[in-house]
Amino acid sequence: MPPSRTPLLCLYTLSGFCTLTLETLWMRVATRWAGNTVVAAAEVIVVFFATAALGNLWGARLVERGTRPLRYYGRCEIAAGLAALATFAASVWFRDHRWATLLLVGPPSFLAGVAFPCLAETFVPGADRRTASGGPFYGMNLLGAALGVAAGGVLLPWWLGVRGAFTVAAGVQIAGGIIAWRLAARTTMPSRSAPIAAKTDAMWPGWTLLTISGVLSLAVQTLLITWARQILEGSVYAIAGVLAAFIGGLGLGALAAAWLRAKGRAPRELLALFAGAGAALLFIAPTAGAWLVGREIDLTGASPAAMLAQAVGGSVLWLVPLTVCLGGVFPVAWEIARSRSPHEGRVLGFALAANKLGAAAGALAGLFVLLPTCGLARGMTLLGWAYLLVAMCAGHRVMLLAVVAVGVWTSTRPREVPGITPTMRAVAEYSGAYGPVAVVEDRVTDSRQILLNSRQRLSGTKHALASQQHQGWVPLLFTRTPDRVMTIGMASGISAAAMLDFPVRELHAVELVPEVVRAAREHFGEWNGALFADPRARVHVGDGRVVLARLPGKFDAIVCDIFFPNEDGTANLYTREFFDDARERLNPGGVFCLWLPCYQHTAQTAGSIVRTFGDAFPNAIVVRSNLDPMQPVIGLLGSNDPLPVSREFLATRLSERSPYFRSAENAWLLLAGDLRAAEPGFAEFPPITDDHPLLAWLGPRQPPPRERLVGMTFLDWIGKRFVRPLYPSCDLGATTTDELLAAVRAANFYFAAAVAESVIPGDSRPEATRLRQAAGYLERARSLHPRAELPREAIGK
Repeated sequence: MPPSRTPLLCLYTLSGFCTLTLETLWMRVATRWAGNTVVAAAEVIVVFFATAALGNLWGARLVERGTRPLRYYGRCEIAAGLAALATFAASVWFRDHRWATLLLVGPPSFLAGVAFPCLAETFVPGADRRTASGGPFYGMNLLGAALGVAAGGVLLPWWLGVRGAFTVAAGVQIAGGIIAWRLAARTTMPSRSAPIAAKTDAMWPGWTLLTISGVLSLAVQTLLITWARQILEGSVYAIAGVLAAFIGGLGLGALAAAWLRAKGRAPRELLALFAGAGAALLFIAPTAGAWLVGREIDLTGASPAAMLAQAVGGSVLWLVPLTVCLGGVFPVAWEIARSRSPHEGRVLGFALAANKLGAAAGALAGLFVLLPTCGLARGMTLLGWAYLLVAMCAGHRVMLLAVVAVGVWTSTRPREVPGITPTMRAVAEYSGAYGPVAVVEDRVTDSRQILLNSRQRLSGTKHALASQQHQGWVPLLFTRTPDRVMTIGMASGISAAAMLDFPVRELHAVELVPEVVRAAREHFGEWNGALFADPRARVHVGDGRVVLARLPGKFDAIVCDIFFPNEDGTANLYTREFFDDARERLNPGGVFCLWLPCYQHTAQTAGSIVRTFGDAFPNAIVVRSNLDPMQPVIGLLGSNDPLPVSREFLATRLSERSPYFRSAENAWLLLAGDLRAAEPGFAEFPPITDDHPLLAWLGPRQPPPRERLVGMTFLDWIGKRFVRPLYPSCDLGATTTDELLAAVRAANFYFAAAVAESVIPGDSRPEATRLRQAAGYLERARSLHPRAELPREAIGK
């Protein structure tokens, strides 16, 4: 008997859910050896689509061999789930292999690809019913895939960890295969022998269209994700929200095409309608995107599920109209494609293979061709013209003249640099696979910064200069022999260049974004010139964790500069596994430093980072980068050996580089405490691991001001933990613990003075009151640590 459509629709939806859940998890796993780079993401996408396309071709051959294709589908789904579990378990051993991504992603993707044509053979009766009968299955598969992106990107790994999420997704896929196998026992398909198309029919237009639709749709997807990095920043929620809205919109478009075809609309008419409307919306997208960038939407949900709902909801509003139009193209192209085979499963297998190979090429073209050569806005406009050409080839050229007019208008109007405020001046612009990069200058202060993806402000000169130089100097101040040094997160290169002020023999500076390195080289020479001219220094472009693993030898100091906690990939630089790897790469007496921008964190996220750091290093202390009440930055210094903080040791490093380096007493003001003696400690906070990278989900949340670690909130969080004269992680020499405690307490009062003097939003204190409170704190600080001679300008901003 023929199978019921409802169970098959559920199976196809379930298959999409499992496949995209696994794909998002594969991307997270692959970053462990390939790094948080667009190259790593592109590797997973290309391997996924290419091996699935090969599976589609094999499935196309398989459906001709029997009368129960549903049985083949069940077997392939079971095999794909088992293969996913096997390759994930084996990834521990082949992660260093050059073909690691292929070994992880390839086998299950191939088997999942084999399964798809088997279902088409079951539910599509003939060529003229492909869109009407097959469109709903294709659309439901995509809607399931959209749910899979949300589940695999956020919900399942947050609840269960990456390993648990993988197990659940593969288990559900196996269960779906078993159900299909049981259904196949009572399903028999009639034999098919009549040819679908006459030998004289031209076949290439339909197959060309299938390939082109794959190229264009994935190119659009890559550009839309780049837009999302500017609107919601590069968080896991931004990526999951855009992908869920994009794929779900494609599914709704397929359902709409099926409904219209069932109503009797001609395939070419539908192709012109969907492609033309998609072109019009792509022409408008840059203007709409620039408007959204100016709004700087923040995620404020109280839980990962709430933040995911915010991201998906925001993405749906501006993405789904576009993606619905794009989603109607494939089902219609599938029907237009001609074939002499009587087996619809074979036709779908070849159609999917052509589309997926095009998709793999489109992902690469979007990242490495369109973005670097055209930029984000013009790349989107170019894709609009491509869809318009598809629509015009289908006919109805008169109807599309209005779309042509929109395209001409958007193509000729001037483009503004997104994220530039009226007080900024654009110095230079770059574009690449990581998004737009701009060098901007404040018209009032003349301070220069790098603007990445319109929202992330990297480094800075003028008032920010001293703090950045401290982030290079302070770790080396407590390093016994700073010969071989590495810094991760170069940005403008100011911190890295400051390290060359020490007798460094070899410096390795790592930056993820190539365009940021170019901007630093061309426009920050006044502050980082030594980094690119000194023969001791070498700049690496890549993921810091991967570069550290691949560089030979050990280091005397490894410094992680300030990272954005809302960026998904930075979570990999806060895990216990990374800290353990870094500790093993230290020479005797070497120091690992992690700078933590507390003003971007809450007690919860910062507490987890400090707890994870303390678990990894037997000796760990907390130091300060500044005494800025509104942007406090601390450094976590860890070592295999006690860290030298004695007056005798620091005397060998003193200089006029900074007010804090002019005496040992001044340098001690940088010390906030010893993690081994913190009371209360940080054991109450959950650790961060590769399997459960908490910061990926908690870091993007924008907390209310009262939760941020600034001002007195920061001082209460860190200062009250170090009130005892205990320093087990420190080599004190002849220095007493009471001397260090006096310096630590004095620094807290200096910080309190800066807080009291600052004008904080909502603070109604008169100026005289603020100054009187600040003077009292300063007097208390000087009485506690009278030998320090810290100038007034070194306190506060």
